[in-house]
Amino acid sequence: MAPIVEKDMIRTGLSPSDWKEAARLSGQLLLDHGYIEAEYIDKMIETVETHGMYILVAPRVAFFHARPEHGALKTGLSLVTSEEGVRFGVPDKDPVQLMFAMSATDKDSHLDLLAGLSRILKDPDTIEELAKQKTPEDVERILKSKEE
Repeated sequence: MAPIVEKDMIRTGLSPSDWKEAARLSGQLLLDHGYIEAEYIDKMIETVETHGMYILVAPRVAFFHARPEHGALKTGLSLVTSEEGVRFGVPDKDPVQLMFAMSATDKDSHLDLLAGLSRILKDPDTIEELAKQKTPEDVERILKSKEE
């Protein structure tokens, strides 16, 4: 079974200065691997500016995304981790340590990804464990072990 987030789509130990940089860093992984067009990253930021911080799906977890028509080429996830976290300005969710970006080509193709991810991220200890990992391989290993 393929992992929810593959190791080449993970960057660990980053220190984004704010939520917009976190969006750009996580989106850049999708762009670099052909999942999105460049405009998609701007649309992820614009979505937050328009609709607010609903992307904070759990304490310490952000989930950036845009609409399929904004440049999604393939369905997939990327992950940027920050052990110290990034302030998004939402006290009960800050500091955010796991910053996912999702690309979905239609309204349904990403549902299995989200279901698997939500099972993993319901455990606060798992979030903390993922944030502390030093390598993408270690993050991928933990995600795979939690999927089973």
